[in-house]
Amino acid sequence: MGGLFYLFWFFIPNEASLVAAVAQWLSVVNVVLAVFNMIPGFPLDGGRVLRSLLWHFSGSYERSTRIATQMGRGVGLLFIVGGFLIVFLRPFGLDWFNGIWFVFIGWFLGSAASASYRQVQWREALRKFTVSQAMVSDCPVIAPDITVDRLIQEYILTSESRSFLVADEDRLMGTLTLDNIRAVPRSDWDTTQVRGIMTPVDRLKVAHSGQDALSILEQMDESGISQMPVVNEGRVIGLIARDNLTAFLRTRSESGV
Repeated sequence: MGGLFYLFWFFIPNEASLVAAVAQWLSVVNVVLAVFNMIPGFPLDGGRVLRSLLWHFSGSYERSTRIATQMGRGVGLLFIVGGFLIVFLRPFGLDWFNGIWFVFIGWFLGSAASASYRQVQWREALRKFTVSQAMVSDCPVIAPDITVDRLIQEYILTSESRSFLVADEDRLMGTLTLDNIRAVPRSDWDTTQVRGIMTPVDRLKVAHSGQDALSILEQMDESGISQMPVVNEGRVIGLIARDNLTAFLRTRSESGV
């Protein structure tokens, strides 16, 4: 984009001075942004390129992410130190506002690097567990014609269940989680039936008990869904949802497992 705006500015007639000035400014801004993004600090693009190279040579995705994250924190710390120096020394004609801006960028880069690494750690942790370990095996089965208000009063408040299988007698019709319920206005709870807000069976992806939990999360991301019934030898044995995976990891993290 910087190159395109530069060519646009280069061929603009001299009389279009305002348009030329805007094109030149956009060219400089995009080039500066590209250079900034290629700083080798995760999660900037340069940090991701660095991680890919480290991953290629080391063969360890987690180790290469950790090194790239440390680089990202280091870059963030340099920005913070540089910002404070600008605030107090005012070099190169820069003022205190420029220094505060540098401090903010450094803080953001450090925080983003730490958050990205935690996400990688959680995803790698999911790879070590199977669906059968993270699923809800005692998932309640509800009828499709009950209302949201009745569901909340008789199931959620009394049992604190968060995931449900919806079935008409022995026929699975879909699944229901709190995300489905949140989409219904409070005033419509006593008239809205479960069948109208559930995720129907024809839109469901099926998980198998022996799969690793990370592959299930990736399938949910790809399909834009929040839960999947778990099947073993053709029989539904439970339900796995994003909430289950989050709670599963949080519990083990807090207990030191």
